[in-house]
Amino acid sequence: MKTTILIKTHSSSAYRAIRPALVAAHIGNICVSGLTISATINPKDFDSLLDVVDDAADSANVSREEYEIKTMHSVSKSSKP
Repeated sequence: MKTTILIKTHSSSAYRAIRPALVAAHIGNICVSGLTISATINPKDFDSLLDVVDDAADSANVSREEYEIKTMHSVSKSSKP
């Protein structure tokens, strides 16, 4: 079962810091739409994703108010009868 995480950046500097760090980390599938980054990951990788995002923001002096992380519901494949 995979989990989708949305990282909503509220500034260009937050986006420029976080997106490349997520891509380089190779944690799940990364998609981008505007300033929103989504990552489809295994639930066990959630803590790693948080560390990558927070470290990237800290390194770029981006405050926590400039981005938010939201966990979407997990979705699993259903078997057809």
